[in-house]
Amino acid sequence: NLYKCFMPLAWGLGNPRGISGLLHPEGAYDDPNGGSLRDIVYSRLVAHFQFQNELKLFPIGNRNKFGINIYGPAKSQPCFDLLANLFAPLTVDACYQHDGDGLPGGIKNDAGQWNTAGHRDRIVRVDELALATYAQLYDEPGTPARRARLPALHAGALGSVLAKLAAWPHRLADLGDSYFSTEMWHETAHRDDGTISRRPPGDNGFVSAPNGWILSGPHFFVANPLHQTPLRVCNTHRAYSKLDLQTLPDNYLPRSNYRPMTDGNEYARRTPRVSWNEEGETVARPTTEYFRLSFRAMIGSASERTLAGALMPLYAAHIHGVQSTTFRNTQNLVDAGSMTSSLVADWYIKTLGRTNLHGTWLQLPLLDKVPSLSARYLSLNCLTVHYAPLWEQVYDLSFADESWSQPANPRLPQDFWSNLTSTWTRYCALRGDYARHIALVEIDVLVAQALSLTLDELLLIYRVQFPVMQGYERDTWFDINGRIVFTVSKGLAGVGLPRKGSRTTSKTHIRLPDGKVREGNFGWEDIYRDGKFLVPDGTIITQSVSDDSLPGGPQIVERQYVAPFARTDREEDYRIAWTFFEEQQQTSGIG
Repeated sequence: NLYKCFMPLAWGLGNPRGISGLLHPEGAYDDPNGGSLRDIVYSRLVAHFQFQNELKLFPIGNRNKFGINIYGPAKSQPCFDLLANLFAPLTVDACYQHDGDGLPGGIKNDAGQWNTAGHRDRIVRVDELALATYAQLYDEPGTPARRARLPALHAGALGSVLAKLAAWPHRLADLGDSYFSTEMWHETAHRDDGTISRRPPGDNGFVSAPNGWILSGPHFFVANPLHQTPLRVCNTHRAYSKLDLQTLPDNYLPRSNYRPMTDGNEYARRTPRVSWNEEGETVARPTTEYFRLSFRAMIGSASERTLAGALMPLYAAHIHGVQSTTFRNTQNLVDAGSMTSSLVADWYIKTLGRTNLHGTWLQLPLLDKVPSLSARYLSLNCLTVHYAPLWEQVYDLSFADESWSQPANPRLPQDFWSNLTSTWTRYCALRGDYARHIALVEIDVLVAQALSLTLDELLLIYRVQFPVMQGYERDTWFDINGRIVFTVSKGLAGVGLPRKGSRTTSKTHIRLPDGKVREGNFGWEDIYRDGKFLVPDGTIITQSVSDDSLPGGPQIVERQYVAPFARTDREEDYRIAWTFFEEQQQTSGIG
């Protein structure tokens, strides 16, 4: 932080009407304790150009951020230009020279490269009113506008979204003592004091009940508490395998890398307790006696998704790489989960530019109960019998009246909603890859509509802030039954066919509609190459893979993919869902 000493020094040494330019880190703009400095900075700031070091302009980490800061004489009212997510200095000049036509490009271009093109709307004009909006969204209540933290806002058009979020009357943080957050077990401190222990070599890692299960961040992803399981030998954050939700047993629990201490009474005594007493009780309950909303603690604004949260079952614990929140009111839990699984919430967290989540997400709007949202969110999370009490507590009869926004899409289980029951069964959970994708798309639309965003604003958020997701979705293919047959997603390694077949890849069996069979080590390029399919519709591809995700040990399982294969188009899916729910609201008299 030594550079902060040079900032006032530069201002003091210059002519009172002079201009100074400093190249320094971003701490002055995002330090929670830096309000006093920002008060002075904003009065002098003429322009702030925020860079990410992805093009390695300096010998520092490629994700490190720094800024070119132009300071001038102190002004009575703050007013400056903000340009964020820059990679090369030439983009600054290109933005000022642009005529303003069209939409600004995203963080990456269509070729998947860091975007250095300019656009006039990339220049965000920041005044006291804008700072007041930032203070409402990013700082403690009552923070003066001129002490607000500065978000990494990619385009001026996105300022309207921030204004709508800031104008929302209720935030999750307004629940006050009705929620409780914790990091729970620290990997070092609580191993040292014996609360938890690392799974020893030779221990297969599976447990019979949730009270023996300790979550790590990689276990879950957005609205998916069973994203992956640690390998038998788990010595890196990549030593995990993806789970096939369609075949998991009803009582499944993944491996855990940690074990709780054997003294159950002492373990319970050390478990964090909520900040309230239930009616008729004099002692607060442990957090583990509630369903909780968990998030990965370490975040990255350049990741596919930055805000990765899912529901935790009763009695499970977690290490401090996970942050969990318990809600006194179960519907608040579901509403908060629905909100935080949306693209709008993820975008808000991305604008913070942080590497650690902490309680930042609690500034998001607290939505009123929306049954359509609750139905989709619960169906994504309630994958096993361990979630049955939650499902049965919050189930609404209207869930069975829901329908997909694409009622003629053959890749969706069209009878899913009408078959829902108040008693949990495995058929109350969305398990197919395509159905889960569309459910998340529909959550994005329902949240955006609830917040009075426009379709164009939702599309702009996706285009400019989610380049990794766009790249993955451009080359993720689904079979006619909604199973992923091929994907380039790094987060889904091992799912579907490999790009190229080889002697080391899985055995594959291809049966054509005429009955002819080919066997070998085939890859996706044997199915689709140069924009053309090499197999006809009706072809069945059977892949034999080794699966070690169950307690019984490694076994060979078969996965089938049936042609035709197709990609999704998230923007078109947004448009379809937007019209569908808009018409639903008009028909029901809500809109």
